[in-house]
Amino acid sequence: MILLKKIAKTILIIIFVIVVIAVLFMKLWQPFGQGINDNDKKLYSEKTELFYDGTFHGNPEISVMNESKSEFSDHEQTVPKDKIPIHQLDSIPNTSDDDLKWVWFGHSSSMLQMQGLNILIDPAFSEYASPMQGFGAKRFSDLPISKENLPVIDVLVISHDHYNHLDYGTIKDIDDKVKSYCVPLGVEKHLIRFGVDENKIHSMAWWDEVKIGGLTITSTPGRHYTGRLPWQTNTTLWSGYVFQNEKYKAYYTGDTGYGEHFKEIYEKFGAMDFVILEDGQYDKSWEAIHLLPEQGIQAMKDLQAKWIVPVHWGTFSLSYHAWDDPIRQMTALAQKENMNVATPRIGEIVDYDNIQQFQEKWWEDIE
Repeated sequence: MILLKKIAKTILIIIFVIVVIAVLFMKLWQPFGQGINDNDKKLYSEKTELFYDGTFHGNPEISVMNESKSEFSDHEQTVPKDKIPIHQLDSIPNTSDDDLKWVWFGHSSSMLQMQGLNILIDPAFSEYASPMQGFGAKRFSDLPISKENLPVIDVLVISHDHYNHLDYGTIKDIDDKVKSYCVPLGVEKHLIRFGVDENKIHSMAWWDEVKIGGLTITSTPGRHYTGRLPWQTNTTLWSGYVFQNEKYKAYYTGDTGYGEHFKEIYEKFGAMDFVILEDGQYDKSWEAIHLLPEQGIQAMKDLQAKWIVPVHWGTFSLSYHAWDDPIRQMTALAQKENMNVATPRIGEIVDYDNIQQFQEKWWEDIE
């Protein structure tokens, strides 16, 4: 009996130590980011009616998951066997005020060049989309440019705080190149925890605007959710962005399900010249938070988009569909609807004046 008591006591002590270590790890490990406090909650509730009861809420409210069964099988080739061909870059040239150029880095990471500015979008350059390298979704396409060779970043925009969009390692590595950040409410807490100067950060509610050198950046609604830890769900906001100057209107959807917000964006801004459209990591069971290909086509119609480039595919496998299912479906559907989809390789610099040249179906040659 005494021996059993000693064993039980030892087990309890071990469990207690493990719990303490786990709690300390969660609090001290910087990549997890930073939670919000009571002052933050008061500020957010003053800035948007979407924040109440300690979290941000959708408009309308959505369920992240539904009861639909996956349409994809376990046999889908979620990661290609072959290497994805990329266009390697030694540098990214500066542009003029009249240019609109864009280069894809894989997944949702890209650089938009407008008004002579370099706008870096959701850069996730680490090998794993995870708070701990070596775990989680591993990238299967190479970066087309080294972080050292990136140009000065006039604006870095973040759509939401998931690890495949807000990457601690990338922010730490390139922050000295970044002049300013535009982020949804709450994400500034993560950046400050990462070591970013809070004076560089614009925290935005939906429809807030920031004007930088002749370019207007507007935070736009979406249907998604946030969180870097299970108990911090929706303590930060999610958003897309419209970029507008006197010549062009460009829009990045961010991660989103389909909804009336696309029509609202069209009503506010008019037809979009260029749309960076989420297209990938979808499933019937979570279509409320990610666009299915046919919903992406409907979004194009709602926005009256002249050209789109599909992103959120080609780098990290986070769903059950084949790695190239997003681009195969999107191009096929767009062709039927007589809509314009550009399909550049990772690393190709797309000049909007010649965007029609980027029609290669390069994924068809990859197993």
